Amino acid sequence: MLMQQTFEQWNSADPQFVRDFQTAGFDARVFELYLAATLRSLGWSIGGEGGRPDYRCRDPGLEFYVEAATANSPGNPRPPASKEEYYALFAQSTANRDEVAVRFGSVLRSKAQKRYHELPHVVGKPIVIALQAFFGPGALLHNVHPLVRYLYDKALTEVDSTGTVSITDADVGYHVGDTKTIESGWFGNEDAAFISAVMWSNTGTVAKFSRMAAGLGLGPPGWEIHRFGTELDPHPGATEPARFFERVQAGGEPWEEGMVIMHNPNAKNPLPGSAFTGVTQINQVNDQLSIDPVGRQIFQQRSILTRCPTGQSLEENP
Repeated sequence: MLMQQTFEQWNSADPQFVRDFQTAGFDARVFELYLAATLRSLGWSIGGEGGRPDYRCRDPGLEFYVEAATANSPGNPRPPASKEEYYALFAQSTANRDEVAVRFGSVLRSKAQKRYHELPHVVGKPIVIALQAFFGPGALLHNVHPLVRYLYDKALTEVDSTGTVSITDADVGYHVGDTKTIESGWFGNEDAAFISAVMWSNTGTVAKFSRMAAGLGLGPPGWEIHRFGTELDPHPGATEPARFFERVQAGGEPWEEGMVIMHNPNAKNPLPGSAFTGVTQINQVNDQLSIDPVGRQIFQQRSILTRCPTGQSLEENP
């Protein structure tokens, strides 16, 4: 019901949307619905100019464009034939974070080659590429870390011989994926100059719509959803996320929760930070990354049923 309402309120959806939603493009189209709902929640009037790019965001003081993109498995792969095959594919898609960078890198290069900045209605305006991963059963379990490493050429963390994780400002250089190696630091490339920022989320899914619908009371009587996962640990020096378990309730989760905006320090048409007030944003200033972690406020305000100390599982701390 909520998906239908979102679609009806978004009057500039691609004419092929319904067909793709019902066939091989389901994941990508759900992500687009999520973006439409989130951009409207952030106060933007969204429209389009023939669907290129996907969303024109406008208010009296600013206009910019958002293009949705997903990293998918090649072709239309068949579902796993057994649970053993599923878990094998799951392990493969979560084992190598550099593979995430390689997958996203391919999508970003492809979108930059579309040269949206040359379209008459886009000239001189900021362009944002919105990304989500669907390249394997475990793709959505990756956080934004691999993408940040790729965009800014920053390793961020390192692990010593004892397994201890520490923070580092070292460069990455190259990302070695499963079958391909790519150079790091996409924001420094010439083809990225007209991409003002990259937006990332791993929550633009059916589960998000289910939770939001439950919070709005759209489910059947007695319908209740419990949610568990990881989130930002705001304690200084933390290198692992905190774990949480909560009951979904009205007003407990905004559409934009889980979204991150990474600004291009070399953009020809920079995107003002005010465009995404209330969203976690990352900037590079004097070769240093500056992170405005909105997750910290969410961490403090959310009504949590269970929270575990960093490094423990819910089973260890029920």
